[in-house]
Amino acid sequence: MTGNDPHGEDEFVTIIGCDADQVARTFRTEGLAGQHYAIVHRMGRHRFAFADGTPAAALLDGRPLAVATYARRKRA
Repeated sequence: MTGNDPHGEDEFVTIIGCDADQVARTFRTEGLAGQHYAIVHRMGRHRFAFADGTPAAALLDGRPLAVATYARRKRA
């Protein structure tokens, strides 16, 4: 597989937690490293928004949350 695949062969997992420790613990518990997932960008606080403008704050109670997204390439 090449990095030029237009069909988006990457798979993503986003973990949302109360803090970075909880996110990291979930990554380990789920065995994501053994499934070849790697972090996409540094972990940090995120603001959530729906594309249609629906407020996301009600869904997440407006709490500050730590978030990390991990990705892996599908195997051929």
